[in-house]
Amino acid sequence: MGKVAKVAVFGLGQFGASLAERLYEQGVEVLAVDRNLRFVERIKDKVSSAAAFDASIRENLDEYGVAEMDAAIVAIGTHFEAAVMVTVLCRELGVPLVVAKAVSDMQKRVLLSVGAHQVVLPEEEMGHRLAEHLLHESVVDFVQLPEGFSLRRIDVPADWVGRSLAELELLGKVRLNLVQIVRRAADPDAVGPELIPLPHGQTKLQEGDRIDVIGRDEVLDRYN
Repeated sequence: MGKVAKVAVFGLGQFGASLAERLYEQGVEVLAVDRNLRFVERIKDKVSSAAAFDASIRENLDEYGVAEMDAAIVAIGTHFEAAVMVTVLCRELGVPLVVAKAVSDMQKRVLLSVGAHQVVLPEEEMGHRLAEHLLHESVVDFVQLPEGFSLRRIDVPADWVGRSLAELELLGKVRLNLVQIVRRAADPDAVGPELIPLPHGQTKLQEGDRIDVIGRDEVLDRYN
């Protein structure tokens, strides 16, 4: 899907709160939700709206218009049963993208099985990236990009589909440096997408691909 405009974030621990704040800073309308009023009070001035309610109750989601959201982030870390319920309800409401947080591979499998489109393990994934950085000092997450430059994941424009990277000449013509392609996995049982890092020039982009690219913010803004 394209750039999201309205996102609900459920669970305002460190991960959920920082994600909600970052999305809001980037112009996204954010509904931040937690059962803990203290967490809600802490973030209410940093997002579009914040509310304290039990998101595992369907009526509460209806009241706050969750069905109209472009995406839902289920970042509930301490009550896994609640995370499962919120994931199921968001799918039933027809939210186009439901991303859930897990703390173990078993939780990840359960959340995917009940309908989450994507599941992240923030602590594990950050640990892996840090390990790679310490070993190779080559992971872009730990590189300070110059002012005005960003690493972003963008949808492949329709007129790029079916064309090779050599033909597109993204660096020369568009001034974007492609880091990797994120492609739907061919295997229906695969967990997560297929990642194609540093693809060669004959690689052709496909419909539904997303790409991680580095470039100037004003150039990247055209594709979000």
